Amino acid sequence: MCAGARLLSMPICHARPIRRALILLACVMLTYAGAQVGDSMTDGPAHAQSSLTLAGMLPNGGLFPLGDAIRVPVTPAPSSVTYRLTDAYGPAYWMVNGDVFEGTGNVRLEGGVAWLHLPTDRLTRYGFYRLDLFTDRGNLTELYIGLVDPIIPLGLHNRSPVGFIIEVDPYPGFAAQIGHLGIKWAHFDVPVSRSDPGSVLWALSTTVQTFVDQALASDVTPIFKLIGGAPPNVSDYNSTFYQNLRSVAQAYRDRVDYWIVGNEIDGCGWWDPCNPAVFVTFLRGVAQTVRSVNPDARILTADLYKGDSTTLRALLQAQQQDPSFTFFDVLTVHYLEEGSGENLSPDGCCGSINAYRQVMQTYAITRPIWNTEALSPLRGGIHWRNGETSYFRGGLPVPLLSPAKSLVGNLAVGAEKVFFYSYNYDQRLLDETGNPGRTLTERALAVRAWADQLQTAVYHSRLSGAPSFVEGHFFKNGDENILVIWSNNADQDAEATITGANAPPHLFDPLGNAHPLREVGGQARFRVHYEPQYIRGFTNLPAVTFGGATNDAPYFTSQPITTAKAGRSYFYNADAYDPDPTGDPHALIGVSFALVQGPSGMQVDAVSGVVTWQPASPGQFGVRLRVQDGQGLMATQTFTLTVVGAAQNARPQILSRPRTTFGAVGAPFAYNVNATDPDEDALSYQLAQGPDWLAIHPTAGFIYGVPPVTGTFPVPCVWWTGRTSRPNSRSRW
Repeated sequence: MCAGARLLSMPICHARPIRRALILLACVMLTYAGAQVGDSMTDGPAHAQSSLTLAGMLPNGGLFPLGDAIRVPVTPAPSSVTYRLTDAYGPAYWMVNGDVFEGTGNVRLEGGVAWLHLPTDRLTRYGFYRLDLFTDRGNLTELYIGLVDPIIPLGLHNRSPVGFIIEVDPYPGFAAQIGHLGIKWAHFDVPVSRSDPGSVLWALSTTVQTFVDQALASDVTPIFKLIGGAPPNVSDYNSTFYQNLRSVAQAYRDRVDYWIVGNEIDGCGWWDPCNPAVFVTFLRGVAQTVRSVNPDARILTADLYKGDSTTLRALLQAQQQDPSFTFFDVLTVHYLEEGSGENLSPDGCCGSINAYRQVMQTYAITRPIWNTEALSPLRGGIHWRNGETSYFRGGLPVPLLSPAKSLVGNLAVGAEKVFFYSYNYDQRLLDETGNPGRTLTERALAVRAWADQLQTAVYHSRLSGAPSFVEGHFFKNGDENILVIWSNNADQDAEATITGANAPPHLFDPLGNAHPLREVGGQARFRVHYEPQYIRGFTNLPAVTFGGATNDAPYFTSQPITTAKAGRSYFYNADAYDPDPTGDPHALIGVSFALVQGPSGMQVDAVSGVVTWQPASPGQFGVRLRVQDGQGLMATQTFTLTVVGAAQNARPQILSRPRTTFGAVGAPFAYNVNATDPDEDALSYQLAQGPDWLAIHPTAGFIYGVPPVTGTFPVPCVWWTGRTSRPNSRSRW
């Protein structure tokens, strides 16, 4: 354990590591070199002209790893840039994070384009930010970006539960973009025409091949979906069509293993002729052709959506009559309703997964079920109730972060994977000539919310005993348990209590920021909000109860920044948590902040908790902050702020916490170490010791590895100080 400072959260180590790799991240070593950064700005410099514009789209859909530089293409090329990042998550009156950061970037010419590189290594919180740029060639304001973790590579055939239905390569870099969102599966249409057997050769076009290659390079598994219509008779699809299909299968033998055959066969949805018998014959022909080239190919069918069993029975009868031939490996369906039975929805569309399972059981056939077109939260299927939300279907203006609800709802009833209908997403996500915009990253952050928390987790069970408007589900990530919980009523929240967790529970907000929950007598309270939240860090299934009229005092969860530099702006985003319901659907935490003690000129924003100051001279200054809830209960945070002289080298500070220190054997473990440096120097990171399967990125601070065995792996560190490679002090914690 680190002495002198508790830099990183460390769950309790238990003696019996069954199928678990417990990683004790004691600390990491960082060094910093003397790249001087200009003074921060306040309102930004004034310019006679404002001709600065975007020269293209923001990379990765406007998502950037926290700690890496934000890259913005602009024209004309400036020679200098300062920038401001302001938290912008939710409506203007909904302040969640409160971060405000100002700094100086640099300009680089790459391929004839001027790229602004804006450091984020001093920021400590994930989120959705407004970006304002101030240059000698004009200003560019109201861009919006998201700061997230680096994406975790899982490899092909991974167990990630989420995919997208996409349009192939709607703009350059789209494959990399969805990979950056955490999407690991993507399927798109390959046309099959009864009048043109050569239409399938479109899959050999440069557009498709480029997209597939970029998808694989971005850790996205591509799926081909044959859609359109079966040729009208056997001779047609036994000759030219299958020769062409074989050519496609050969071209992609080492790149595409998954093939969806058909679309909404039970309702003639984009399929002709509407005849189950003809489709079954076509399915056999496709499966034979593709597998003759690639024996490892997996056949998925038939994107059923009506919720009745007629077409499925025809398929199962054919399979039962010829058990030596595997017609399909996965049953795919569209939409799902809760309950049991067929045709559950008001218009006769959509049934439950249980209905499909029951039909397969009558034929003694078992297949996994994927929901390959999920349009909304499961409750109500595509017919969502008032207050329910969906980002997909028509680009409806809706509240934030409902994809997590849809994902969890589908997994809870037994769907193995969930594909969001996202044509609206990819077509409207970016504007090549205008502001990429607010809709962009709020949608993207909605997807990343579950990707960061549940990418390698497996569904376990539904939370029992919750109020009717509260929904909660347990997942397992190795031996660690994760509770995903939310309110189904936008205007109703609740207080919950966890009792008996065998390690300190941490709450993660929808953006991935950690709030360590305070335990008193083995109990930790938290607020259930309309947006999904994630409680994790323990390996047992603790009791969760609701209610209680006792008002709890808020408490600070952030670690203060204790070093500043004379002449440079000081920022500290004080963070606090209050488990009590607020009655306000537009606030994750209903508290206010105040500065009780501090140096002259220091201020704290009462809503966001952002502390700002412009220190003029060296010294040590006592600071005391107060946080107060709506009922008058309060807590204080006291620290000493050391200001070093302008010529002195200030010591950096690690502020981040790992999402978890429990790893699962064979599943990636990742932790993005974030540090702040008063000098704004470039930081470098190094593990002083650790298992050989664990590595850290030297400049980004991203720790990554796949535990091959169970065990406990302490990771101590050495902190090297100074602006050269020679350490002038050394500490081991």
